Order: sequence, then structure tokens, then C-alpha cells
Amino acid sequence: MSINTYLFSYGSLQEIEVQLKLYGRKLIGVKDSLQGYQISGEKVAALYPILIKATEENSSVNGLVFQISAKELVVSDDYEGHEYHRIAITLTSGKKAWCYVKPQ
Repeated sequence: MSINTYLFSYGSLQEIEVQLKLYGRKLIGVKDSLQGYQISGEKVAALYPILIKATEENSSVNGLVFQISAKELVVSDDYEGHEYHRIAITLTSGKKAWCYVKPQ
């Protein structure tokens, strides 16, 4: 399998059960954070967190960054659905990654 992209997760994609169901494997994550965003007070389907642009300076969100293939990224898009929008970000570590946020 070709590993060629990073995905930042702050929610259910960190769960091993979800990873096994979606990708057929356990992902290995590295702790990282995203500056300029915060977790919204409202949740998708009253269960799942979603990121929004931060209202306060110095806000950040902690999570895990995973290496995934382009095919797995498409699977992630299907899983997240229309409730989330995938954007390109730069993490605190300097890694370029994809992340799902609230659509504008």
C-alpha cells in the first residue's frame, strides 16, 4: 500500500473500531495540534465533534495525525459525509495534512 498523505483527526477516526471498519487496519497516530481552530459547541448528529475557526486568539485543537493512502482518504470522505468539509492545513509540527471541519 502506498502511504502518501496525512490526515489530522480530533474525533471518531481515532477509534480503533472505526479504523478497522473503514480501512481494514489499525492506524498509527502521532500527537499533534491545529492552531486557529476550536471544537464547536454543537455536535454533528448530537454526537460527533466538529471544528470551526477559533473565536479566540491562541486557540488550538489536539489530535492525532495519521499517514493514509489516497484511496483511504476517499473512504474517509465518504465516512465524514456532507456534514464535514475537508481542507488542507498545516499542523503545529509543520506537517501538511487534511482535516475535516464544519462547512462554511
